[in-house]
Amino acid sequence: MRWPLRSRRTRRFRRRSPAIAHIRIWSCEGSWHEVSSRWVGVAMETRRLDGYVAVISGGSSGVGLAAAKGLSRLGARTILLSRSDSRGRSAAAAVRAATPGADVSSMVVDLTAPADVRRLASDLSDLDAIDVLVNGAGSVGEPGCIAADIPRSFATNYLSHYLLTRELLPLLNRSTDPRVLTVGAAPALMRRIGPVELDRVTPDANAFGVITQALAWKMLMSMGLNENSGAHILARVFHPGLVRSNLLAGRGTALRLGGTFANLFASSLCPVIDTLASAPRVHIPGTVIIDNRGRPVREPEFVMPDNAARVWNASGQLADSLDKSA
Repeated sequence: MRWPLRSRRTRRFRRRSPAIAHIRIWSCEGSWHEVSSRWVGVAMETRRLDGYVAVISGGSSGVGLAAAKGLSRLGARTILLSRSDSRGRSAAAAVRAATPGADVSSMVVDLTAPADVRRLASDLSDLDAIDVLVNGAGSVGEPGCIAADIPRSFATNYLSHYLLTRELLPLLNRSTDPRVLTVGAAPALMRRIGPVELDRVTPDANAFGVITQALAWKMLMSMGLNENSGAHILARVFHPGLVRSNLLAGRGTALRLGGTFANLFASSLCPVIDTLASAPRVHIPGTVIIDNRGRPVREPEFVMPDNAARVWNASGQLADSLDKSA
């Protein structure tokens, strides 16, 4: 049945369905930018980031690459972190192609290895400061465990963020307005996470349980950063929206096909990162969780300062166990 063009049912469908088109808009910098049509009409105040330094994990694809494109467009110097030198260089070239003249470089690091993260921090110690840290690394259904019986998926989705943030804290504290932005998941999932183990990795958890605990610890890590720094560091967990990535490329056939289909409707940019990195603090919601339109999301009840302190201590113990087993 073909609905009339202006029927009530059609209008309701259009109003509720997610926008999937991509629109090219002319920016104040004088260039065309591709954005998801769901962002059109949303007030987003951003400022130039000339002279700022942004370090981005998972920078070779997905959310990390989208962050690099957006922050480079705003004038920041971006440093992409990747496990692969060739993929990191390719991502840096893609950023330069999107923003000619962009100051972008790539570095190779295994973020699940404490010694490697310390080496990275030493290599970056010549910087005056780090103004923006984007924890964009992530994986789905990564099998197996690394040392100390830590699920590899948990190490990639949370522990790598903790290790990188901890080692770069001295450089972040040198900035006058440091921000730590950590990739999360859909708000409908994050705000419904129930109590999780706060002192150790849940033993024998299934893949969903591991991801859920990683999300919960991300929220508590961010709250801990806000509390421990006396609000000097602005830390948020954000939902990136639908961003083009190869996150499911190496998984089973069903997941791989699902990822390919999703990429048909995904954007190559992540506007919420641009906003959280550059907007004046007074315009950024005070909640730890931010949705993909920059709006606050209610935190689960367990997200509180005491639990944040427990997670920081437990994360440090996990990092120490990795060091001992190396």
